[in-house]
Amino acid sequence: MTCSRSLKALLYLLLACLAPSAAAARPTPVPTLRHMPATGLVLDQGWTYRPGDDPRWALPATATAADARQWQPINPGLSPRRLPQVPRAGIGWLRLRFRVAPALRGQALTLGIFQYAASEVYFNGRLLRRYGTLGPNPRQVLPYWPDGQPIELRLGEGAEQVLAIRLAQWPPFFVFSDFFVPFLLQARLDGVPQLMQNFQHEATYKTADMLLFGAFLLLSMLHLAFYLYNTAQRANLYFAFYTLAQACSFCCTGFLDEVRRMDVRLAVDILSYVALQTGGILAVRALYSLFGVRRGLIYYGLWAANGISLLLLTFSNRLSWYPTVGFMVLVTAEQLRLTLGALRQTKRAAGIIAAGFGLALLLLLTFGYLARFQPQVLGRELLSIPVHTLLTFPAFLSPVLAISLFLARRFAIDSRLLTIKLAQVRRLSAQTSAQQQEKQELLARQNETLEQLVQQRTAALQLSLTNLQNAQHQLIQAEKMASLGELTAGIAHEIQNPLNFVTNFADVAMELLKELKEGPLLALAGQEKQGATALVEELTEDLDRITYHGRRADGIVKGMLQHSRAGRGERQPTDLNALADEFLRLAYHGLRAKHPDFNATLTTRFDQGLGRITVSAQELGRVLLNLFNNAFYAVQQRQKLAQPGYRPEVCVTTQRQPDGRVAIRVRDNGLGIPAAVRQKIFQPFFTTKPPGEGTGLGLSLSYDIVTKGHGGTLTVATQEGDYTEFTVSLPTENEQFQALTFSV
Repeated sequence: MTCSRSLKALLYLLLACLAPSAAAARPTPVPTLRHMPATGLVLDQGWTYRPGDDPRWALPATATAADARQWQPINPGLSPRRLPQVPRAGIGWLRLRFRVAPALRGQALTLGIFQYAASEVYFNGRLLRRYGTLGPNPRQVLPYWPDGQPIELRLGEGAEQVLAIRLAQWPPFFVFSDFFVPFLLQARLDGVPQLMQNFQHEATYKTADMLLFGAFLLLSMLHLAFYLYNTAQRANLYFAFYTLAQACSFCCTGFLDEVRRMDVRLAVDILSYVALQTGGILAVRALYSLFGVRRGLIYYGLWAANGISLLLLTFSNRLSWYPTVGFMVLVTAEQLRLTLGALRQTKRAAGIIAAGFGLALLLLLTFGYLARFQPQVLGRELLSIPVHTLLTFPAFLSPVLAISLFLARRFAIDSRLLTIKLAQVRRLSAQTSAQQQEKQELLARQNETLEQLVQQRTAALQLSLTNLQNAQHQLIQAEKMASLGELTAGIAHEIQNPLNFVTNFADVAMELLKELKEGPLLALAGQEKQGATALVEELTEDLDRITYHGRRADGIVKGMLQHSRAGRGERQPTDLNALADEFLRLAYHGLRAKHPDFNATLTTRFDQGLGRITVSAQELGRVLLNLFNNAFYAVQQRQKLAQPGYRPEVCVTTQRQPDGRVAIRVRDNGLGIPAAVRQKIFQPFFTTKPPGEGTGLGLSLSYDIVTKGHGGTLTVATQEGDYTEFTVSLPTENEQFQALTFSV
């Protein structure tokens, strides 16, 4: 049980009939153990079986003659399908009674268990080990592969010893063939030296499997790289798949003994043979592509034989190795046919592949001869390596390496041919490049002439386009201001009606209070007269305020009407200091009319040498009004926070800059503008005010008026929680004309 299944898979396929059976190699067990053989002892005879579950059956005292008649003889080394006395469900007991010579009594041995079940191992009534999970319900049974892990077995002082095993079978084992489930249970006794030797052999087999796995995986990646370099050579792709399948097979067998769960172990074992046989067909497919042979019935028949042989190998009860042996014979025959056919077609390089197959066949025959007639030679070591490894390792790799050398040789030849062709292409490319250069020079001269003509025509068209754009811009601005003037006039007329109503009723109320004060109020006496007089005086003051602010609002409306009747966007020399001061006061008193408790410090720093600037007073007034309203709103919101020592302030500065441009700065010490929205404030309909307090059009329209209407700039500098400063920069009259020319 220590040998690798991959070695069995390929080395004994053709030699299975020649190699001696495992049963013949086992030492013959005896009912009395007189001495411990150097090669160990397989406990494969003398076993009895009894279905049911009684813990007392593990005790030596129950092993009486009357009890022995209820136990059936059994050979647990057979597969579960060949043991009709073992039920597919439920728990049963295996028991082995043997005698021990006096010289061995009290000594310690090692017991190794190999099983396809779940079990508990008892010796002389003492539980030694539990493998897996047992239960009367088949769904509760979890089989376990102990892999012969050594169990210390100390022989008793009595002459008779009892080894009892309580086990439960896993029903799926009855479905698979004897090849994958070859026995129910095997037990082996070993001394410590033999146990160490077994471990060394096991390590040797695993090392060989891992080396083969690494070699095949490396070859797979190498040929995949060859294919990616030259996809026309598809033989590299199929050979990469073949070596990858072989690597998968050796990986499964190399790690098989490390798998303890029997369901996973069985799946990995089956996968190794699927990869092994499928890899053989992929090798044939690589040879078809390599030698340019068309696929036919033989190729597709191999695929059918692959499926049938795998089904028979997995589920057939009697065929054992023969389906795989027959399939590998067919694959090998097809590989030899393709190689010999290539040799007959004077493909000398195919001799490399033939040599690889010949070396593998020679090594296999040598291994078969030694396995049949001199098996002890296979266990010897040469240069610290077992002889069987020295024979099997090259047998696996020689065909693969031969095909790899063939493909590498073809790859080298193809690379050399590609190098030669590349040199030819470079020479032709140099000649073509010289011809193309001459053509390019001729075309360049023609293009230069055409470019000059195009530039002349373009300059004339650009002049015409500039004149049209200037006219279009003036028309658009005139239309905008005309529409705005009509809208302003309409709004002013609509406001004036309710405003006149409020003013007139305030005057009437004043006259009524005056009559009340001169008439009925005099009839009152004492304390009632004083209270009524105070109320009348307070009401009179309120009506005076209403009348005052009504007249002021009437003046504002009349001013709006005057502005609407103005030049409608026409530019006129304007005193910017007076314009800024007027709209600053207008915005401040407009806010105080809504919030009488609001107060702010108004600071003006006007450049007295500013002179008159040619602008549209009506449009620029709208800009300033929007900026002032925003400034007062900002300081009002910060005032609501009730910060200690805070005083609202709005500062307006006018200045003629060194470059001749005029700057109007509006600064407030309000909340500032957050960095997240700083880039969006000039976008239409974007506002940070609550719903109902802003439309989001003020700054957008102001930006358009300053930049498009006057060719200036509108910028903002702010610090969140500290200040905000808007700067309106207006060019001179000549600069305005140039800016308007290229802004439309």
